[in-house]
Amino acid sequence: MAETHQEVVKVWIAPGCIVCDACETDCPEVFDVQEETCVIRPEAQNAEFTKPLTPSIMVAAEGCPVDVIKFETVEVEGPEPWAGQEQEAGAGAAAGGGGGGGAAKKAGWQPPTGRPDPKWAGLLTTSYTSGSRSAGGPHPRRPLPAKAPAEAVASVIPASAPPDAVNAAMLGSGYAAPQPSVEQRVRTRAGLTRREFGAVAGISAAAAVGWAAVAATGATFLGAFQDFFVPKLTKEPPSTFRAGKLSDYSDDGVYEQFKQSQNVWLVRNGSVIYALSTICTHLGCIPNWLLADEKFKCPCHGSGFYRSGVNFEGPAPRPLERHAIRLDGETVIVDKGLIFRQELGQWSDPRSFVEV
Repeated sequence: MAETHQEVVKVWIAPGCIVCDACETDCPEVFDVQEETCVIRPEAQNAEFTKPLTPSIMVAAEGCPVDVIKFETVEVEGPEPWAGQEQEAGAGAAAGGGGGGGAAKKAGWQPPTGRPDPKWAGLLTTSYTSGSRSAGGPHPRRPLPAKAPAEAVASVIPASAPPDAVNAAMLGSGYAAPQPSVEQRVRTRAGLTRREFGAVAGISAAAAVGWAAVAATGATFLGAFQDFFVPKLTKEPPSTFRAGKLSDYSDDGVYEQFKQSQNVWLVRNGSVIYALSTICTHLGCIPNWLLADEKFKCPCHGSGFYRSGVNFEGPAPRPLERHAIRLDGETVIVDKGLIFRQELGQWSDPRSFVEV
């Protein structure tokens, strides 16, 4: 079976980037970390550009702390063109350091000896750190007077150091400083010491608690006042309404007096009275009762329903719904909180109609 390998042909960043700089450190050719997010460089939109960078892209995706780096690969015949490059680089570094490459690799990274790279020294002299906003890292700052020379910092930070190590070194050496907290800014502007600030905060908290107690007492008094002086009225539940007297429905037909206010038709069909919902079961439009045609007709998509509420034309998938109805003496009560559907066999429920 022929040997194959995977090559990256497309890279993108999903929502949720925390601007941690890790991806740009691992693969600066593809990732560009900006002020608020990270973007893919324009040249990296080309598959031929990303294929040779497959190992670096995969390392960046694996090291992303929030897993927002996504990529798409294709299977390519033949061995990986980059296979063995890491071992050769490691062997070359060991040879340049005077031998002992295997032991040094096991022991971990060792600080370089000799004169530091002038590029690193110059970078540290003019750089600042941004940090991660979501993790509470330092905000951008102008370069500060350094506590240590740039050469000393460069000698202990390799070019491949992770972003957290670089941030720590920048802060510790004085090349950058985190933005002061809200408490520090308030104390500085007010000219207060930490002890004085704590005393003022304590007084403010006590005053807030006092005013809250006054407000709670006033609310309790107003509630008691309303409960004592406002008359208590018996109200029907919001879903229930009185639909008039039984004598109002003496003739067969569709009664529309509650169509606008309650979205309900009262229908008498022989010795049975029932309450039909005015909502079309297709897409929720309001049908019209056509007396001459003896049917409900929906103006939106043409659905038709018999007086019983059963659908017979148009796209409506099922009959209109019935609401619960009952008699309280001679008064008709409709409860829209209960729904009865014909296709589920619920119209036989005695609560869905009234016999007269």
